[in-house]
Amino acid sequence: MENHKEYNVADVSTNTLDKIKALEKELEKETKEKIVLIAYKETVR
Repeated sequence: MENHKEYNVADVSTNTLDKIKALEKELEKETKEKIVLIAYKETVR
């Protein structure tokens, strides 16, 4: 039986979401590009 990795959108806390948004802003300042980070969780079926 093979393991197939799948990724679903992660359900993150408000605190974690705030950290992700802060990192997006930091990266945007460094790169001068609009950066969007997406949180996924790995599931094995």
